[in-house]
Amino acid sequence: MNSIDFDSHLDLISSNRTRSSGNQQTSGHSLETTPIFSAKAWRNVTADGSAALEGLQHGLLGLRLQTYEGSEQADSDGLEDIDNLVYANITSPWSAFICGSQGSGKSHTLSCLLENAIISGSKAGNLANPLAAIVFHYDKFTGYLSSQLCEAAYLCSADIPVRILVSPSNFSAMDAAYRKMPGPKPKIVPMYFQQKDLNISMMKTLMAVGGGDGSTPLYMEVVMKILREMAKEATGQAGINYASFKCRLNSENFMKGQNAPLKMRLQLLESFLDLPGLRPAKETDSDLWNFKSGTLTIVDLSCPFVAENDACALFNICLSLFLERRHQGGRLVALDEAHKFLTTNSREATEFTDTLLAVIRQQRHLATRVVIATQEPTLSPSLLDLSNVTIVHRFTSPAWYKILEGHLAAALIGKRKESRKKQEEDSGYQRLDLFEQIVHLGTGEALVFCPTALLDVVPSDVADANGIRDTETYDVVQEVVQELGARHIKMKIRNRLTADGGRSILSV
Repeated sequence: MNSIDFDSHLDLISSNRTRSSGNQQTSGHSLETTPIFSAKAWRNVTADGSAALEGLQHGLLGLRLQTYEGSEQADSDGLEDIDNLVYANITSPWSAFICGSQGSGKSHTLSCLLENAIISGSKAGNLANPLAAIVFHYDKFTGYLSSQLCEAAYLCSADIPVRILVSPSNFSAMDAAYRKMPGPKPKIVPMYFQQKDLNISMMKTLMAVGGGDGSTPLYMEVVMKILREMAKEATGQAGINYASFKCRLNSENFMKGQNAPLKMRLQLLESFLDLPGLRPAKETDSDLWNFKSGTLTIVDLSCPFVAENDACALFNICLSLFLERRHQGGRLVALDEAHKFLTTNSREATEFTDTLLAVIRQQRHLATRVVIATQEPTLSPSLLDLSNVTIVHRFTSPAWYKILEGHLAAALIGKRKESRKKQEEDSGYQRLDLFEQIVHLGTGEALVFCPTALLDVVPSDVADANGIRDTETYDVVQEVVQELGARHIKMKIRNRLTADGGRSILSV
């Protein structure tokens, strides 16, 4: 009869036990992978003098003002402000969803996260190996006379290399607008794709841009046939021969009604292509798609001739090029004012959303962080579901709150707890409905939802009662770190290190 070696099998199981309470003791590895942590948690984990976390890259995000469990305020007496400092983990990839009304502070929060990821040697944290970051921005109301600038561009005030890739057809207006910024100026560059950078998938994306109803252009059947032929002939070679592609298109007999939309698509495509002999050498940059660590690239496609669906298709290609050289260093992808281009029902918006979801799902393998800032949390629910951190600034829309309530565990659990307590006596805590908490947030304040955040430290006897005691380290570490779980916190976002370009313009 064969025996089973239970002891050796037990060695394959982590010694830290977890129970249904959702609390768990942490280790250095847990702190390395958590999206956000507090100064109190950091000091607890490093209390033994271990040097394992010395290289952990982090940046100050803000100050915790209060912790909530449902609608009840948790007891935070005895905690000094220094214990409540909240840091963003820059070493480990994670994703964040930021939402809130205009002027509530969401772009400010996005800029703080960018500062943490790009600026090395800052007073806000530790960053020995800065990331390369890209921000996608689009303003559907921008024309030649008025331009809403991407607030992240103000990072150049700290001498951070900032490039802004703009639509060639709106280059003059965007260049003039960004050059009005005070202090150091970003580099404004017309965005061109080189043939060697394109592939069959990108060409399909560019040629398939249709109407806002998500319909597929009639000419796409012929385009797909040509692209399949070119893929077979390429035999693994990189790039696209656009001249060959266009020649094959011209040899086809299109039906009536197909030529006009096809010609419009080719004109838009060619306006973003760096074709030989078509433009002066000074207008092209062969190093345009090389993203160095510690630099910020903003793709601002605000242009009267670029619609929302066009922008999504172009953003999708830019994202692919950005991730191609991810082996050179960590990456951060950010969407600013995402509600201006991701809320359309077009196929291009759906495809760009699907690409973002794929990146978030594989973020640990791609070494890529994703941050989405939007007024409305009504974008794809999957973006909200998959994000590790949700940062909610002030808003007053019940419809927006319903979206959050259906996709945040803390919101749903808090609602259930509140309903169970309706018939109970007041426990002495100050109760405040979650929607009321959001409505009453001040500018620069936010509610933060992150189940894996490491913010609190509890006594070992409390941890032991909850089933999270590690008997091997109990005599050494008298306190253990607790995950945020189904709770949430109210936080004051820190001041920016760089110039604040998002201040409201007041009449006097």
